[in-house]
This record gives sequence, structure tokens and C-alpha cells, in this order.
Amino acid sequence: MNEHDEGLVVPELDAAFIFRGRPAALPGDLRPTWRIGLLVLLLSQCCRQQRSSLTRLHVLNWAVRSEANHEDLSALINGRLSPDRLIVRFDPAFNRAIDFAIGEGLVKRVDGSRIELSEAGKAFAEEICEDAEVYITEKKLAGAIKQKVTETLVDNIFGAR
Repeated sequence: MNEHDEGLVVPELDAAFIFRGRPAALPGDLRPTWRIGLLVLLLSQCCRQQRSSLTRLHVLNWAVRSEANHEDLSALINGRLSPDRLIVRFDPAFNRAIDFAIGEGLVKRVDGSRIELSEAGKAFAEEICEDAEVYITEKKLAGAIKQKVTETLVDNIFGAR
């Protein structure tokens, strides 16, 4: 090893170490394609007429991300928690997934601020629902929530009365 190498010599081990940057693996739930599938699943299972406001989609996305979030939302739905006690975190990457889904023709914007499944999105949601090996936990949580998260409930969470 010469003086221009970027390695590190550890005399006790009598071995040279070379450090190289490697791409980091991205967990599945942070990948845009995973979020697009989640979006169409939520619209198909939890929203009347498969249409929702962006705010409600963020609440649903937050609720299915962890069991604790789901339990908090269930407590709110069942009247055991007041809306002002719930802290919902909006996920900027979910907005990006919505934009990708619009670009892919799976969803469309309606009335300016609502997102609705397209025919292609409905077919994709049906495939997700039929495949027992994908979105297992998310399907379970979405099935428990169903259409109980109304626009009024979401408005109450964020203080609009």
C-alpha cells in the first residue's frame, strides 16, 4: 500500500482497510412504489366513492404506518380520545407518491383538492386486495378503519369546526 491509497492500516491486525461509499438500502415502506400501492388501497377501502381530500389521505396514511397510530385513531373514532389530543404527522413523501400516481394515471384530482381513483387505479387496488402476500398489515388496519374516518372527523382533528 503506498502513501496515495485512501486505506487505513491497523498494525495490530496486519490488514489494510479501505472505505468506499455504498448506496444505502431504502426500507420498503419508504419507497415511492410502496406508497403508491398504499394510496390506492386506502382510497379503495377507506373512502366513500373512492375519493378523498388530501388531508384525510394523510390521516389514513399516518394511521396505517404503525399499530400505535392505528390505536389512537380508533380511540378517536370510538370517542375515547378527543380530536385535539391526536398528533398526526404529514408525510411529504406521501405527497410525492400522489404526484407519481397521478402521473401513472392511477388517481386524478377532482374539484381541485380531492384525489379520486381512476379506472386503472381501481383495477390496481383490486389486484392488491386479491394478493394475500402484499400489504398484509395495511389491509388489516384499513379493514378495521373502513369508512369511519370522515371529512368531518378530519376537520375536527385540525380544529376546523
